[in-house]
Amino acid sequence: MQADTSVVVVAAGQGRRMGGHNKALLELDGEAVLAHVLRSVRAARCVREIVVVLNPDDADALRARWQHSAEELGADRVVAGGAERWLSSRNGCEATSTESGVVLVHDAARVLVAPETIDAVARAAREHGCALAAEPLADTLKREAPGGVVDETIPREGLWRAQTPQGARRELLLEAFAHWDLADGLPTDECMLLERRGLRPALVPAPASNFKLTTPDDLALARALIAAR
Repeated sequence: MQADTSVVVVAAGQGRRMGGHNKALLELDGEAVLAHVLRSVRAARCVREIVVVLNPDDADALRARWQHSAEELGADRVVAGGAERWLSSRNGCEATSTESGVVLVHDAARVLVAPETIDAVARAAREHGCALAAEPLADTLKREAPGGVVDETIPREGLWRAQTPQGARRELLLEAFAHWDLADGLPTDECMLLERRGLRPALVPAPASNFKLTTPDDLALARALIAAR
């Protein structure tokens, strides 16, 4: 596989539902979450470079707690985040090499991402222009009515749970960031930016293990899955 892909790892979150701690710095199996993520990203065959988005205070905390910088853990470049998640992603994407054909964005909180998933999304983005990792919904969905009762059942056919990585050919992704209109609110992910440009990201099936660390229970689940490997 061609190593033409820049992967932007967004690690500038505040982790409000994780006690206000940056999830990238939390301990998982004796290492920082960020260390696990960067090792998996580096193992993907498509990867040309890794750009980590990490605020200066968190970079200092990473070195103080784990005695490593993001560069020592595998990053080629570190840039500061923005006030919102999408701005952090934009900072990272703009810092990628102009020689990269594809740029993918991955949330550091998805600590169990497989190298094969990264390669598959890069391949689809190269072929279709843009793509994302996603999981088909298996649960029945209910819409709530006032009073906390069920209003209706929503058919799950054709519905997917978006994951990361997400990305596109580099020029398409940078154009999508540049043309976002804040009158439309804040974009929730990279594919929303691309969709507003009239693009149709390819869905790449990804395993449920590529879940996002959101609460302490998720961290416990990640530990269990690592122990079971």
